[in-house]
Amino acid sequence: MATPGNVVDYNRIQHFIEECAERCHILEIAYDRWNATMLVTNLMEEGLTMVQFGQGYKDMSPACKEFYKVLMQGRMVHGGNPVLRWMAGNVVIETDDAGNIKLTKAKSKEKIDGIVATVMALDRCVRHEAEQQESVYESRGLLIL
Repeated sequence: MATPGNVVDYNRIQHFIEECAERCHILEIAYDRWNATMLVTNLMEEGLTMVQFGQGYKDMSPACKEFYKVLMQGRMVHGGNPVLRWMAGNVVIETDDAGNIKLTKAKSKEKIDGIVATVMALDRCVRHEAEQQESVYESRGLLIL
């Protein structure tokens, strides 16, 4: 959703997130710390759980690889959103010597923020799901041979 004008209206974004939180059970929101301090503080004051998500290889590589896997399996459903489709066409991937990958805004010809947000959200869903699974060691204990 675009905000009116030629600058980001963080109050409008905060209001939109708060409305979503009233309708949906939001477990947490991943955010990039760059320019987010006031919005994050305000949302935390509203009781939302905010999780910092770095944009370097450490955080982005597992998330990007999971996104690619889900995409290739045909499990990514976006309803044909034209803005998301446009942003997907702008994505450029950087790879380091260790084979880690990340999305790069610096080398992308246009905006990719929606794809970055989708990758971050997918990562938090996968991690939250994994955190909810009980460890076999919790249920049966350690086996000694």
